[in-house]
Amino acid sequence: MVVPAYAESPAFVDGYRAAAHNAGRLLVIVVLNGRAGAAASVHASNADCFRELSTRFSQQEVGRGAWLGHDAGLSVLVVDRFTADQRLPMRHGVGLARKIGADVALELIAKGQVRHPFIAMTDADARLPEDYFARIANVEPECSAAVFPFWHEPGGQRDMDRATALYEIRLRYFQCGLRWAHSPYAFHTVGSTMVVHAIDYALVRGMPRRRAGEDFYLLGKLSKLRPLAYLRGKPVRLRSRLSERVPFGTGSESAKLARGAAFELYHPDCFAAVREIMQGLHRLSRDGCTSGQSPSRAAVSALLARLRAPVRRFLEAQGAPDAWRGICAQAPNPEARLRHLHDWFDGFRTLKLIHHLRDHASASLPWQAAIRRAPFMADIEDDGACLVSARTELLRLEQRAPRLVGPSVTRISRRVSADRSC
Repeated sequence: MVVPAYAESPAFVDGYRAAAHNAGRLLVIVVLNGRAGAAASVHASNADCFRELSTRFSQQEVGRGAWLGHDAGLSVLVVDRFTADQRLPMRHGVGLARKIGADVALELIAKGQVRHPFIAMTDADARLPEDYFARIANVEPECSAAVFPFWHEPGGQRDMDRATALYEIRLRYFQCGLRWAHSPYAFHTVGSTMVVHAIDYALVRGMPRRRAGEDFYLLGKLSKLRPLAYLRGKPVRLRSRLSERVPFGTGSESAKLARGAAFELYHPDCFAAVREIMQGLHRLSRDGCTSGQSPSRAAVSALLARLRAPVRRFLEAQGAPDAWRGICAQAPNPEARLRHLHDWFDGFRTLKLIHHLRDHASASLPWQAAIRRAPFMADIEDDGACLVSARTELLRLEQRAPRLVGPSVTRISRRVSADRSC
């Protein structure tokens, strides 16, 4: 299991003990990191964390910048990216830290020193369910990765706890919208809940070296190779806390909300546009070619003509007409065409479309107004600081999600329904 740690208390390892108890011998690869130019308090906290971990686990240096130690339940390998000459460059952060740890795990797996082919990834604010590793052991062999459900727990600061609960609702609203739109990219991309297969990790050239969003890009790439597994059951529990570790994401976005930023959600019309495109791609994959011959330009033109002008302009600017005609010309059958069309209109382009519509056609709405208008969600009652009832219901609905997700499990026979549930 790979954990990036940046100015953390050494007690974070205790959040893994219940899971490790049922896992046999667990190796936790801790990439203890700080950036060049970070505050002195960050470097001091990292040094304190290293000293405490070294004492707790009786660590010994096993290579330049690497210390390994054990206790009754865990083996902990600390990778030094926190001392003065080992710190991460200013423009890098959690993505590079995850990559360093996952690359070490990949090497250990390739050498046979670690037997299990999946690399678990989480964060220092996570508490893992007891059956965490049992669920990983049961991931289908055809999967490139898996994702656990998640839940944010109060951290004791009322404003921050509520802000994090609202941000969690934003994440669940987005996933519900994509699932209603029949996007194959309707899965969460939360770095502390990911599990990746070592071979597929290598095939996509590892973790992107980004300061944020590395989880989104990695899972998007992996989902195109082979399916992702949604691991139903108890969630990974994440602590609500103020964080400026990354420029965007749960901690930083929740901090903005806690400071009084307006809480808005994407207009439901954005997801309606995605749904229209999904329906159009299904038709194009089925009818866009004639007997395997050259693609029908009319079919692509007809698809674009059915879309609203802002959507059509976005797709044309992205090069959709030529790309879609090329896919129809080269893919041998409807299922292959649909797969390639989904690879082109992927999670990143889907998000770009939604942002384009937000900025030019369908502005975001106050969160309760957006939910009332959304055809894919029931009303949410504001039931208090942490919105526990609302989030519990949304998590319950997510547990109905298909076991396997991603464009690599797309089937031409997928039925486009009009139900209102996520």
